[in-house]
Amino acid sequence: MPPERGCALDLPSLIEKLEEVISSGTGVPATGRILIERERLTELVGQIRVAMPADIQEAQDLLEMRDNVLNQALSEAREIRKAAVEEAKARVTQTEIAREAQKKSEEIIEEAQRKAQRILDEIDSQAYARRAGADQYAQATLHKLEKDLIEVMNTIRNGIQVMDAEKETSA
Repeated sequence: MPPERGCALDLPSLIEKLEEVISSGTGVPATGRILIERERLTELVGQIRVAMPADIQEAQDLLEMRDNVLNQALSEAREIRKAAVEEAKARVTQTEIAREAQKKSEEIIEEAQRKAQRILDEIDSQAYARRAGADQYAQATLHKLEKDLIEVMNTIRNGIQVMDAEKETSA
């Protein structure tokens, strides 16, 4: 805002008045020149000089405010961008960590399944070997029992034959 002065006007109004003074001047024929009242022109130039620093200062203040607003906006934009980049990096890192953890857990599960299968195969193998051993033992025991029974049967037959022969000789 221009400072309060007697009849001082703002710069655009003063420039307009200057144009009026120039247009109202009397033309000098064949020269392209005009006659202007010196006192009136000097007074307007003085008013322009007085008004100009206030208007220029106001414009300067507006430019500074604009620069401050732009700098603040740029600063905020940089901060927002920096935060977005950091968040994106964090999310990428989290995604990579999650992906790595998923991969590791799948590897652990696969290894556990392989170990479980090996244990089951070993147990099956041991059970088969024990069953085969038990079958061999049972078969050997049954053969021995059969042999023993045959011997007992032979002993019984021989005993019966001896008793029958004694009975026949005594009768």
